[in-house]
Amino acid sequence: MATPAEQVLAVERAYAAAAFPGHAVREAASTPWARAAAGAVASHYLAVGTPRSLGLVGEAADDAALSLAAHRTWFAPRDIRCTSANVAAACGGTHVSLAEVLAADIVCIHAPLALAGPQLRRGTHVNALAAVTLDADLAQTATVTHERSGLPALAAGLVDGRQLDEITVFMLGDAAYAAGAL
Repeated sequence: MATPAEQVLAVERAYAAAAFPGHAVREAASTPWARAAAGAVASHYLAVGTPRSLGLVGEAADDAALSLAAHRTWFAPRDIRCTSANVAAACGGTHVSLAEVLAADIVCIHAPLALAGPQLRRGTHVNALAAVTLDADLAQTATVTHERSGLPALAAGLVDGRQLDEITVFMLGDAAYAAGAL
């Protein structure tokens, strides 16, 4: 059986292949592990170079643990912040407020949430792995990457990822929604 890192790398290769003619864009990540792996691939290209903190939003400990395992393919976060005591216990993290979680270098959102620009600090990367609504200001100022149209090009090296200290947001499949970007 493949290790979690090998599985994440396989997902990255699939996204990279989808960027070229003759390769279909794969279906939106439909399992908890596929969502976690897609988020980790996005973080690989869109997060700060050496993220120290990972924020986990949501009550589902299993989903959060998968995101943490997938992210450990490339990153070794020392500070794991969780909005749920249940998730904190399962992931070896700290239960803190939503504001503290959203101040992490990488934030994985596993529950419906509305985000506004002032909630995030510059340099934060957000993985919207559930129904996330961005206010119009955040949708305009953040670099928003959609799974189908953007992640394959990133994984294939056809476009650049992060630029300095911007806010980046990865929108997974049809589960995420950007109010100001429609």
